[in-house]
Amino acid sequence: MRRKPSRFQKWRARLVASRAAANWRSFWHETNFPMAIGLFIACAGITYFWWWLDPQDLSNLWPEMGGMMLDVFFILIVFALFEHRRNKRQDIARQREVIDDYKRWDNPEAHLRIAGAIRRLNRLGIFALDMAGTRLTKFEFARNGIKSIESSTFFDGRWGEKFGDSTVKLAEVSFDHLNCRSVTFAPYNPLAGLGDLATNFSHFMDCSFMDSDLSQSKFNGSELHWSNPPPDTHMEYWDEEDGTSGCAQISYGPFWRADLRQTSFKGCRFKNADFRDAENILEADFTGAKGLDDAAFDDEETKAAILAQAAGGATA
Repeated sequence: MRRKPSRFQKWRARLVASRAAANWRSFWHETNFPMAIGLFIACAGITYFWWWLDPQDLSNLWPEMGGMMLDVFFILIVFALFEHRRNKRQDIARQREVIDDYKRWDNPEAHLRIAGAIRRLNRLGIFALDMAGTRLTKFEFARNGIKSIESSTFFDGRWGEKFGDSTVKLAEVSFDHLNCRSVTFAPYNPLAGLGDLATNFSHFMDCSFMDSDLSQSKFNGSELHWSNPPPDTHMEYWDEEDGTSGCAQISYGPFWRADLRQTSFKGCRFKNADFRDAENILEADFTGAKGLDDAAFDDEETKAAILAQAAGGATA
């Protein structure tokens, strides 16, 4: 079985995928900063070589060295920084336009363009995406080289508008191994007051969130359906020839090792949900959620606690 990552490994992964790290990589590769570092070293070397050939009071050398370094600093670093920021803003705007142009076109070509735009935004340190109105089928974020969509928004709460429909429909979309921290999959259902007659505006069919960070994310008022009921067990057991028994995990639930710390499922409608092996599930909010009676949990105590929380919200 796959080993659970340590706390240090999780911290390192978050650091590597952070916005600050992405900004630094972008600045390093797209500006003259490496050249400036080299020139700083060259200036220091020239100054030392000059002093070695003609030993003299260091107070006579520092003004010359300082002048060269100031030239390097202002010409190669300050100017490059402003130029980098201008180009970065333009590039971010272009990639956001690509996503906006293709997110409602559920087509393999559109998927490729969206994935490319998200990768480029990630490299620029941008993870919060406007995915309102997205239509996606059979799309895998990790397989497309995407590591984070932290603080993104899918359904944004707008409805009933003639233009700019933000209804989200995702089918067989894999959020596996993805940083989905603080993602707004849905902030609420605008028609929740109609009860069972309410129309949902965020639909997630057969989606997978294995090994993803869903902490502080919101699915409020969404439909989360899976086509097949969860199996009785994800393990297979057998007897060896020597009389010993063996076992192996042959399948995984959609929330396998997903971090559900402070994840909100308020008012969600579930069908065939499987929360086995989810992490921090008791810290998630299932207030008013429905369809959990046939859901799979690690144990009966966890299931009873979740159902009590959902029922309490429904009667409040």
